[in-house]
Amino acid sequence: MTNTGAPQGTVLSPFLFTTYTADFQYHSETCHLQKYSDDTVIVGCVENGQEDEYRDLVKSFVRWSRENLLQLNVTKMKEMVVEFRKSKSPPSPVCISGKDVEIVSS
Repeated sequence: MTNTGAPQGTVLSPFLFTTYTADFQYHSETCHLQKYSDDTVIVGCVENGQEDEYRDLVKSFVRWSRENLLQLNVTKMKEMVVEFRKSKSPPSPVCISGKDVEIVSS
């Protein structure tokens, strides 16, 4: 099995990534997808512990990636949680392909 990606540091790489991923779109009041160059960010506003839409969007993106033969590198993924509550309980990490995504501080 050959593991290759788009050439890094070229003008062509972001264009190919944007073209290849253009059909996966999502936007609601609490969650949306942002793409920049060859990166994708899933942004979710979780209130009162209601994180179902956010986690479902992550699952949908992972499933779409597999169906379209786009390999995700879980070791390069990060989850950033920005909390405005006084009592902060750590959220459970997002799990992709059996691996927990690293949570980083803001």
